[in-house]
Amino acid sequence: MRPEGSLTYRVPERLRQGFCGVGRAAQALVCASAKEGTAFRMEAVQEGAAGVESEQAALGEEAVLLLDDIMAEVEVVAEVEVVAEEEGLVERREEAQRAQQAVPGPGPMTPESALEELLAVQVELEPVNAQARKAFSRQREKMERRRKPQLDRRGAVIQSVPGFWANVIANHPQMSALITDEDEDMLSYMVSLEVEEEKHPVHLCKIMLFFRSNPYFQNKVITKEYLVNITEYRASHSTPIEWYPDYEVEAYRRRHHNSSLNFFNWFSDHNFAGSNKIAEILCKDLWRNPLQYYKRMKPPEEGTETSGDSQLLS
Repeated sequence: MRPEGSLTYRVPERLRQGFCGVGRAAQALVCASAKEGTAFRMEAVQEGAAGVESEQAALGEEAVLLLDDIMAEVEVVAEVEVVAEEEGLVERREEAQRAQQAVPGPGPMTPESALEELLAVQVELEPVNAQARKAFSRQREKMERRRKPQLDRRGAVIQSVPGFWANVIANHPQMSALITDEDEDMLSYMVSLEVEEEKHPVHLCKIMLFFRSNPYFQNKVITKEYLVNITEYRASHSTPIEWYPDYEVEAYRRRHHNSSLNFFNWFSDHNFAGSNKIAEILCKDLWRNPLQYYKRMKPPEEGTETSGDSQLLS
């Protein structure tokens, strides 16, 4: 039913058909446009996907670089925090010391009271000393990690120089007096020397000598370990040398013929008296900068002018 008062208008048939034709044309146009739009959108989506992939790859590279930067910053921040923490501790200790100095002392002390006060101060120092040792150990381990790539590269390069370590050891001013011609021949088979230091739970210095095939012994690696303290290197462990039968008698003779400190006695007898001297030279001097001993300085001849470049002998 139509509401009362509403008007009805009948559209003529021709005009209605015209409208329908226009509608169908418009619908066709819309459909065509929709198809073109769909194709365009598909191309755009494909291009967008390719762009997204390249953008994701670029973002991935940027993320890696950013992560590296962040890690570098974290390390720097960590170092700064450690330094700041240590500096803060130092400042607090200095403030405490100044505060104690500002307080008037009790006056002259008896020997007994002085010893009691000394004991109290020493007790206060113990945790401070322990913290300082830990901080130093952390810093040393960090520096060792930073040095390792260069040490590995140095070792690889040295293996390309025949007889490098034999020359280095023989040219050292202190070691040269402890080496015989036979020792030099034995050392000519040494291809590498490595030194490792461990701080925990004890300070340990490990010396590793690497050899190629030789007529003296079968070992490819000989390891000598020393416990290190403030005053000395103390023998801890050594690899037993597996002498060839043809040389075993000669090795025994050499060990017992000369009882003085020399390289062979250190090499063959880990507990030989004074062997810690050779271990200390290897760990503290030769290992740190062997190149300085690879060449010997040749003294200038009389009547010749010396230039900035020194003459060297191998």
